[in-house]
Amino acid sequence: VVIVGASTGIGQSLALEYARKGANLLICARRAAELEQVAAECQALGGKAVYKVVGDITLRETQVALRDAAANSMENGVDYLVLNAGAISVQQIIDLWDMRNESNTGLCDTVHDNAVERADQAMRQIMEVNVMAPATLAGLFLPIVAKNRGSIVVLSSMAGLIAAPTRSLYSASKHAVSAFFTALRMEVGQLGVAVTIVYPGTVDTDLRQSAVDKSSTPVAGSSSGKMSPQSCAQQIVRAAALRQPTLITPLPYRIGVWMYSFAPRFIEYMAKRKY
Repeated sequence: VVIVGASTGIGQSLALEYARKGANLLICARRAAELEQVAAECQALGGKAVYKVVGDITLRETQVALRDAAANSMENGVDYLVLNAGAISVQQIIDLWDMRNESNTGLCDTVHDNAVERADQAMRQIMEVNVMAPATLAGLFLPIVAKNRGSIVVLSSMAGLIAAPTRSLYSASKHAVSAFFTALRMEVGQLGVAVTIVYPGTVDTDLRQSAVDKSSTPVAGSSSGKMSPQSCAQQIVRAAALRQPTLITPLPYRIGVWMYSFAPRFIEYMAKRKY
């Protein structure tokens, strides 16, 4: 099992869950100390072998190093490639563009160049992390995964199915993830490779710390009503083992997706209330 974005949150819980099942693990993240801690926990839980690659997954050298580490340490191939690394956005796009006037009751007449550049930079960053990196890794790993008729598991989000205010950049990236990996699933089926796209609702992680458009006044989050990363990981492991094409969790979000097809205004109203 290869897990990208394994130092915290869902990725960490996935590594621990697979370790309990006695898997050989290759885990990757940017933060060396946190990754080392996860590796130690995995070994304590019974992981057969735990290998580590530290680096920024948007960089080609990290991507190739991860692929080479898998080829060298997992001679029997890769059964599961789990693409979990991600970033989020937390501001309304009109605020990122700095479009509000001083009274905050309307829009400015012009958008300054520095605001446009700031928004463009945030968009490029979130696309690199959420779309380009997993797409590239899927290509680099495909021969190794196909050797075992294995599975590619990618973390999208409910934002990849239903957009929400303050999540415009994030929603755009996750819709792109969903489209790319849905098409990939149809293309690689002939190789015996499964693709599972995961659409979790709100999970109790520190994802907000990865926001590409952080404001100077961060909003405190609450764990109330959020799914635990452990529960999410357990469902992902099961869905991957069953080679499910999609996993939407928890249940209320599955109902929301179903309702969105015939009551979109109501679901968008609920999204506005939440965000």
